[in-house]
Amino acid sequence: MSYNEKLKPVLDDLESKEIEIAGGSAVGMILSITNSLIGYICNLTIGKKNYESVQEEVVNIKKEVDELKKEALIVIDKDKEVLEKILGGYKIRKENPEEFERINKEAVIFCLDVTKNAFETLKLADRISKVGNRMLSSDFEICKDYAFASIKASIVNVKVNLKSVQDEEFKNDIKRKYHKIYEEAKKIYKLT
Repeated sequence: MSYNEKLKPVLDDLESKEIEIAGGSAVGMILSITNSLIGYICNLTIGKKNYESVQEEVVNIKKEVDELKKEALIVIDKDKEVLEKILGGYKIRKENPEEFERINKEAVIFCLDVTKNAFETLKLADRISKVGNRMLSSDFEICKDYAFASIKASIVNVKVNLKSVQDEEFKNDIKRKYHKIYEEAKKIYKLT
């Protein structure tokens, strides 16, 4: 079976109006792919003659990327659960505003956690670009592009969910956190 045949059912689910996976799940997919690609670079660097001096660093990157990939895979299904809660929350928002607030705060925190995962992925992409197999330099850049795009996409989800939160102190704290991540990410990504 070809890879496009293996992937098609997932893409069909993403496109379906019956199955509630959407943008956040897509970010989880992209982050999983990005971490796998960083792992690929690590695997093609570990044990190579010209890279003996960086073996320990690359092995550490591989361990970290494996953990981030596990977290990113969880995001795919978790985003569906969060979306279902939000949709359910809209039905009870007038009679139970406290529960609606709690659901929206939970969604914001989840999206911020995905933003953090994407930021950690960007940092690993940057680290491997400095020590990884030079034959894979285009893959370094692809990993950085995907990770940075995932940061931006996750922040969009934070902002959307934040609109339904009433607690101004909570909102300001979250805004401060995602602005800080974005500013640090721009430096790594070298965006001016």
